[in-house]
Amino acid sequence: MREINEKEIAAVSGAGLPEFLGDVNSALTDVSGLLDSTLTSLKESTTFGERLSLTFRALGLNVAKSFLSAFSGFLTTISA
Repeated sequence: MREINEKEIAAVSGAGLPEFLGDVNSALTDVSGLLDSTLTSLKESTTFGERLSLTFRALGLNVAKSFLSAFSGFLTTISA
């Protein structure tokens, strides 16, 4: 019979969930900041290429922010 290690116990029991939720919320804060700065740069951009690049970046960051928000909400409900 094999020994169960601490990582396996943590994965099964949900131990460490508050720390993981904190990391997700930290990532959400970082992505929100990047999205805000990208939108500011987009307003100030003058060339078509720069606007196109910043638009795609803002789109990707918006998707990431939405995903992280939903995931954070899900983790909050299961940790309560």
